[in-house]
Amino acid sequence: MFNDEGEKICGRYTVIYEGYLFYGDSDGLNFHDYDRWDEVNSLMNAYGDFITVKDNEYGVTWANGEWY
Repeated sequence: MFNDEGEKICGRYTVIYEGYLFYGDSDGLNFHDYDRWDEVNSLMNAYGDFITVKDNEYGVTWANGEWY
């Protein structure tokens, strides 16, 4: 996602979860931005019970196996 000046402000998708899943994660909430659907889909298949995915372009959120 880009602002009006063309600067990147975040990825198309934001993956959100609590605790440690990846190297460098904190003990609290963790946020990782992705631009490619195939990467996000792989995470959803592997960690679906632990993650929330926000589609920053359409403003919808995937949690507990459902898009809201």
